[in-house]
Amino acid sequence: MKDIALIVANYLLKNASKDEIESLAEWKSRSNRNLTFVKLMEQYWNHVCEEKTNDRIDTARQRLLTRIDATSQYKGQRLKPVSYLIKIAAAIILIVSIAGLSVYIASETGLFTQKNLVVVSTEAGQQSKVTLPDGTKVWLNAGTEVKYSTTKDERMVKLSGEAYFEVEHAPDLPFVVDMRNVSIRVLGTKFSASHYPDSKITEATLLTGRISMTIPEINQDIELQPGQKVAYNSKKTGFIKTSVRAKDHVLWRYGILVFENESFTDLVQKLERYYAVDFIYEPEDFSDIHYTGTLDNLSIGKVLEFINLTIPVNYEIENKTIKLNSSKKS
Repeated sequence: MKDIALIVANYLLKNASKDEIESLAEWKSRSNRNLTFVKLMEQYWNHVCEEKTNDRIDTARQRLLTRIDATSQYKGQRLKPVSYLIKIAAAIILIVSIAGLSVYIASETGLFTQKNLVVVSTEAGQQSKVTLPDGTKVWLNAGTEVKYSTTKDERMVKLSGEAYFEVEHAPDLPFVVDMRNVSIRVLGTKFSASHYPDSKITEATLLTGRISMTIPEINQDIELQPGQKVAYNSKKTGFIKTSVRAKDHVLWRYGILVFENESFTDLVQKLERYYAVDFIYEPEDFSDIHYTGTLDNLSIGKVLEFINLTIPVNYEIENKTIKLNSSKKS
């Protein structure tokens, strides 16, 4: 059979021959993995991002297609396979990156370099949603990376950052989220998890179903019921499990940020990730300050005005840099 990667590339550009289309149909019918792979390629190529599109993305996609077509020496002549695949792979990655979501997909086809792996990431100030090959839906908060792979025994996600999961039920294939020093094991449920590299706190909040958080460092397995949250502090090597309004912990998907007795340092870190800004301030001036409140789809300027109502603070905004001073020192 002709190189399946090249056939998929031709198919995405609507340049596949009748024989190639028939070969692709036969290959998809061999397994659900093959079928899912082609569907994902179509999704990322045609739609880029499930929740956000704009004219800039459409313009970029058209320019890329024009450049690819222009590389043929003669009208109607196809590119050589190696060059063609490189350009197609680069085009897909570049288009998706423009939307704020870096996606690298690998499978047995060889279209990408790693086997059976999906890597999804967002930058500061970006959020995205993606459907994994098993059907699980994942919403990524700002500054987050998710790596998904499977074995014969489990589905594995490595998480750095914050994400909300709606896990596809598969009793024979558990879903595991690895957050470096903590892991979560589920079968099918809805929950959020958070662990940023610059934070000592790892959290999980359960909306429906049941999950188990394993903390090897303190030899603990923690069962969560719906409406419960667990926060593990790696510095203090201890955890706290509480009952919460679970839906509040995933409202960031809709631009709503909820803070509950948040330390000023943690508040600033979340705002930096969410708005892609940098704060300059003296931490000791705010060491005893905590913040509770809800910020609903506000600009960073409005956020600072809102915070100023409860935490008197002087601020200056210059592009993406914000300088803070405690009003107590004024």
